[in-house]
Amino acid sequence: MTVAADPAPGSAPASETRRDEVNDTWPPHAGGRPVVLVSWDGASVPLALIHFDATPEFDWILFDYTGRQAGGERQIRGQHVTVLSARTECKGEIFHHLAEHLAAPMAGSASEPPEYVALIDDDILVSIGQINFALHLGRCEQLDVFSPTLSHDSPYSHHWMRHQPNRLYREVDWVEVMTPFYRGSLFLAAREYYRDNISSWGLDRFLIPVLQQLNGCARTALLDAVMVSHRRPVTSGAKVYRNGRTAWQERQLLRQASLDLVDREAPALRDSAIFHRLFVARETPNKWIRWKRRIARVLKRLLDEGS
Repeated sequence: MTVAADPAPGSAPASETRRDEVNDTWPPHAGGRPVVLVSWDGASVPLALIHFDATPEFDWILFDYTGRQAGGERQIRGQHVTVLSARTECKGEIFHHLAEHLAAPMAGSASEPPEYVALIDDDILVSIGQINFALHLGRCEQLDVFSPTLSHDSPYSHHWMRHQPNRLYREVDWVEVMTPFYRGSLFLAAREYYRDNISSWGLDRFLIPVLQQLNGCARTALLDAVMVSHRRPVTSGAKVYRNGRTAWQERQLLRQASLDLVDREAPALRDSAIFHRLFVARETPNKWIRWKRRIARVLKRLLDEGS
């Protein structure tokens, strides 16, 4: 039998809480330890573009999208890493495999989803310190979905994802899938949709924002305080995947699935401003808006060439 030691003279009984005691548990929130997935080609140096400047305040997952490597626990560059491995065609399948991996331990148990889930492409130059700070900023501002911004010399798909100086963050309707951070429960709420979407097109623009509205976690932002660099050209959406669809076709299917979800779960959402921005305004631009975008692209190219 274990006998409890007598309290030191002058100390409070174990059953009492001292007035000057504080809860120094960090982070002060519900949810498990954050998870950060970095993709990998299974042959080059893993985590090659990650600068190891700090102790990670999250768990690593390394995803070999070629399926060359065996999955399991490893020590890589002095870090404890969980390796997932499967041959995939594009990032939507990585979403699927990660969701299945995270959901498996929670089946029939009381374990919590991660506080945040991040998926970082293998061509993103970023540091551990930046990832830590992104998580810290998301936590402090109670963000549900967020992403670092891109340096101006990065190839990009959406100009508004580029860095803006002199601000911490700016609220937006959605962030693209290059370096997204999702609240863990939200990421898993979309689990059933991942398996049918190879490209990931439409997940960011339609499905995630709809699920945010339905689940009361609608705070979305770009973190200008955390600027990363994209090191490879943006790929085309014209590829035909093994399911016989292009990325654009997958986008349209997921757009419709998101509309069906709204009609089924919250029809009143159709009258909201965010619904109009996501599903109407930018989907049916008038001729003047198209010309403005074209002129903006030309000016951007001229400025980049002249700098």
